[in-house]
Amino acid sequence: MLLSHVRTAAFVASVAAVSGFTVDAPVRVHGIQAPETRTVAYFSYEPLAAANPVSDLPASARRQLAAQDDVVVPRTGTPDGYKLRRGTASTDYVYKSADVYAIEASCDPSTCHPVQQVKLAIKEYVRGRTSKNWEITFYGSRETGSSHFNMDYTYECGVNLSHAPDETCSTWKHDGAQGHGSGVAVNKQKIVKNFGRTPVVTKFPMTNLLVTFADGSEAKGDDGKPGEKFRGWDVCVTNTTTKLCHSTGDGS
Repeated sequence: MLLSHVRTAAFVASVAAVSGFTVDAPVRVHGIQAPETRTVAYFSYEPLAAANPVSDLPASARRQLAAQDDVVVPRTGTPDGYKLRRGTASTDYVYKSADVYAIEASCDPSTCHPVQQVKLAIKEYVRGRTSKNWEITFYGSRETGSSHFNMDYTYECGVNLSHAPDETCSTWKHDGAQGHGSGVAVNKQKIVKNFGRTPVVTKFPMTNLLVTFADGSEAKGDDGKPGEKFRGWDVCVTNTTTKLCHSTGDGS
């Protein structure tokens, strides 16, 4: 995904206050050494400004710049690191996440500049009454840079268990819930999934949105793996009218 890089003593010294990272070999133009740079691809709640200090990047992006390839396991009770990406439940049936930005940036030792940015979100709609289906809408649109990018998704259904680790619908019980799924995603695309008929239980959708930028690089989430993992709002399943719960777990 990234070009090969060479560590230089001068470069490491200049970014020691932030974190050392491997970089592309410096290029000289007319005898002047050009700044050493590296590309990083990550997710953030805020788009990247035209010039942004390296020290202001999210921790996951700084780990990439430091060439730390180890996968970080977030502290979360939800399977595989899915988190509620802020947002609000506007009605008893509709939750929409906050906007999240997939960002590809070119960084020198002190400053990062955006190469391409894609704005993402999900919406969860519980159909209510006796229906045991929810509808998940994907949002993905150009923010800055090239309009060419690819978006894919993976889906799973989660079970919020009290006083126990959460499970997936696939591993918990066979009650009609549709488990793992995947495919190509486009802006405003909807998928409809059954979350199971077991009453008096709390369930939630999990969607990983994977973004591939125009140059083929992939944005990595806060767990160090490709994609941003969205946890949906908890749904209180009943035999009658099923709605969003008044409050929700967030995966933290």
